[in-house]
Amino acid sequence: MDPVIKYYGKWALLGIVCSIIAFILLQNTAFVMTSFIIPIIPIMYAYYQQNSQIKGLEENFRVFLDDLKDLLQAGVNISDALVITAKNDYGPLSSYIKRLAAKVRLGLPFEKAITRTFAKTNSMLIKKIILVINQTLRAGGNFMRVFSVSTDYVEKIERLKSQRKSRTTSTIINSYVMFYVFVMIIIAIQIFFVPMLENQPAMNISAITGGLSNLGEIVSEEEVQKVNYSWHFTNLIIVQAAFAGPMIGKISENSFVAGLKHSVILLSTSLFVYIAVISFLAG
Repeated sequence: MDPVIKYYGKWALLGIVCSIIAFILLQNTAFVMTSFIIPIIPIMYAYYQQNSQIKGLEENFRVFLDDLKDLLQAGVNISDALVITAKNDYGPLSSYIKRLAAKVRLGLPFEKAITRTFAKTNSMLIKKIILVINQTLRAGGNFMRVFSVSTDYVEKIERLKSQRKSRTTSTIINSYVMFYVFVMIIIAIQIFFVPMLENQPAMNISAITGGLSNLGEIVSEEEVQKVNYSWHFTNLIIVQAAFAGPMIGKISENSFVAGLKHSVILLSTSLFVYIAVISFLAG
């Protein structure tokens, strides 16, 4: 089984179990819809746990290439340079560097050693850099030049990511503002317009359909089945937050999954405000 599927599968299973439990506990409340949102929370946690590890690998990989380049410029051969860098602390990348140094010291060619060492990483950036390094070395490039170009490439990628994030900040803020305006509109509707609807007398349906009895009779309040607006509005907020978060994530980080954190933030804050305001006014 694919390790990625296995990794996310166990978190998805945990989310489903929690969702079933939450549905049983909340099925007679206005928050029953939240039980359908719960499965994404474990998956989101798994995603960010893996994503933070990948970011740590990528950030330290640039530092590793830079250190390797400096050692090569000082005249150290690639095998000794790897042994020296293996003693440095590169966070989550340290274990990979130690394995790489050991393989090269045992006589495995650098191209094969680095490919096998980082084969199981989920970082597309590292895999692309390794591919460029291997192809350049096969074409006759020297180590020092290859690592210099690779370092510049990683720095450029990080700079572009930072620029993208800074440019989309205003869009993220506008998305949050529009969402909370939507919540305020719902609160205003429930406070000012719903009481007006509930106070309107309802006509008996027989008066409209031409029934033979009780034509035009005004139905008493006890006979009118009142609509639970709070339940509908709560579900509307939940659905809106569930879809707004991934869209914000796509805009800011080019990933729908990355937007799940925005869904959680929007959902928790909006429900808190909605319930607090409605409860206060109802009390």
